Amino acid sequence: MTTDSTAITPIDLPPIPCSHRPSEEPVRVAAAMLLHAARYGGSVLTDRDVWTDANIDTLISHFVNQPDVSGKSFDDKLDIQLDGVSDDVRLLFAEIYLLQMLPTMQFHKATKIKNATSALRNAGIDYQIPAEIDEAFDHPVFWGGVAFAVRRFQQLSVLIEFVRYLRTFPETEIAAAYDDPFAWRTMVNNAPGTSEPSLRSCLTFLGHPKFFMSIVAGHHKKQIVEAFFPAVTGCVSTGDVDVDLAKIRYWLQEEPGDTPDFYHGPLESIWRPDEVADIDDVPAVTTDPDDDRRESSYTVESIIEDGAFHSASELRDIITRWHETRNIVLQGAPGTGKTWLARRLAFALIGDRIDDAVRSVQFHPGTSYEDFVRGWRPGGDGTLTLVDGPLLEHAERARQYPDIPHVIVIEEFNRGNPAQALGEMLTLLERSKRNPADALELTYMRDTELAVFLPENLYVVGTMNTADRSLALVDFALRRRFAFFDLEPQFNDAWKQCLRARFRGVDADLIDELAVRITAMNDQITADMSLGPSFRIGHAYFTPGLEATDLATWFTAVVRSSVEPQLREYWHDDPATVNDVVDSLLSGI
Repeated sequence: MTTDSTAITPIDLPPIPCSHRPSEEPVRVAAAMLLHAARYGGSVLTDRDVWTDANIDTLISHFVNQPDVSGKSFDDKLDIQLDGVSDDVRLLFAEIYLLQMLPTMQFHKATKIKNATSALRNAGIDYQIPAEIDEAFDHPVFWGGVAFAVRRFQQLSVLIEFVRYLRTFPETEIAAAYDDPFAWRTMVNNAPGTSEPSLRSCLTFLGHPKFFMSIVAGHHKKQIVEAFFPAVTGCVSTGDVDVDLAKIRYWLQEEPGDTPDFYHGPLESIWRPDEVADIDDVPAVTTDPDDDRRESSYTVESIIEDGAFHSASELRDIITRWHETRNIVLQGAPGTGKTWLARRLAFALIGDRIDDAVRSVQFHPGTSYEDFVRGWRPGGDGTLTLVDGPLLEHAERARQYPDIPHVIVIEEFNRGNPAQALGEMLTLLERSKRNPADALELTYMRDTELAVFLPENLYVVGTMNTADRSLALVDFALRRRFAFFDLEPQFNDAWKQCLRARFRGVDADLIDELAVRITAMNDQITADMSLGPSFRIGHAYFTPGLEATDLATWFTAVVRSSVEPQLREYWHDDPATVNDVVDSLLSGI
């Protein structure tokens, strides 16, 4: 399919009056230069060939496969990731960075140049920003949304992966993609990496900017099409939002390549009559030049800074697997920090503290499908209304903002009956079923619905207390769809350091001794055939809050009021053992 209007069935109505966006030609020219280098090699910054397979593979190994989860700035992390690579690899990274920022409005021109060349600050090479890219930076075409600010690493990783993916095809297929907008779109969407829909939509636009509209927010595209087809155009939607937008473009353009302005004037009043801006309309960063390089503000390192005693590698492994499965369960003995950790892992998965993107619910024996998914509820007038529960509500929010991972935290996952509460969601939660082809009818359907599927960017984390035998068992069908992680009691050096910081001046040997005693208690619980490791006492019991000022007083209170009652439940028929354990914990305190 070609990019001219002959490939589109025309709208047989007089065009309506509208305004047009400023010329996008500078961005089109600059994008063509960079994508030419991606295809044939070369460079836009120097006269050397830096777009080579070897350099791309180096970026994969040094950048994509080595995410820096520290709290350092992006530039400082980049210095670590690119340490030891050649100057040509640094040039390649800078040019990919130029491509990522090329059309977006939320970064100043000077910041874009400074960002892209940050990889070159330790390189002894001459380079120059081409006049075409400099001009494109003066004429950005859209707000990129919050993802361009908080998911920079993920977006750059997808671009690097895309270039390598592109080069796996024979030249005939590459040529077809550069000539055919739909072949290009397919190639972009099928490239490996995280979903990053706005970045992929941006790359799709840059490849064929006279066909695809410079709109990256998927829900905006959908809203525009729903408003114009058939009410304004007199045509039925084709079912492909990009084709429908192209039809509108060719209908309304004054000159070939014009872009109708859907964000101002008459067109905006059609699809968004209330003129309500949302998260994708406004800068994701301040317009202050000193501040518009905002970093992802929550990482694995942030979890540790908040007080986690787990290692960075352990937390990173959980998040990596979560990306793969979309659904995980944190399980462990009482006091292992499951609830505390679940929400922080969610923020690290997102890359920022976006509270609205994380929703928490708690299962209990009375939790039903009607409570969690959808059910009939009585209204104030006595009539019944079909109401979505937390899962479908949060799924809809995730669908509205597809670039941002959305997380639903299910506390006490097995305290209710998970299979009963989930219903057909048990199938729809599966990663491979999150597409229209695998949509299912729900137990309660609305008149306008045909079938339902869950969005790719909806993530679930459940927490389970493994010591409570009264809780429901999790069946194998559910276990297959979730990855399970055991959280161990952490009486390690990080825990000891927490106590030393809280109780300054206390002999470090005493804190070491407390760790030994607690571990001995847990070993005794583990060895008991009627109990086992699921009944150990976790570190949350023994982590002081701000109100704790004296170690001996605090520790004694914890043992007497929290730990001892738990032990008496465990050994209800053996009080002597409880007394011995408690005496061992408190001896000499």
